[in-house]
Amino acid sequence: GGEAFRIDLAIRIALSKLLARRSGAPLPTLIIDEGFGTQDNTGIEKLKEAINSIQDDFKIIIVITHIEELRDAFPTRIDVTKTAEGSTLSIS
Repeated sequence: GGEAFRIDLAIRIALSKLLARRSGAPLPTLIIDEGFGTQDNTGIEKLKEAINSIQDDFKIIIVITHIEELRDAFPTRIDVTKTAEGSTLSIS
């Protein structure tokens, strides 16, 4: 469930940073795509704290989510809204 997702995320980030350091390649972007649905309120809070704690390690962190508490936790957002005419984007 939720704990497994947080552990998996931590391992993936650590491995990415290790491999980037070993190869001498920069690791400027982190993309986290969904997976947050397994989290309760405590888990979401822990994820927000974790993402904020590593923000200086990446130039850009992109979090893709439908969960309002997580979506609203970050200062810059790209909101995608589906309409009958197609999807629209807004940046806030």
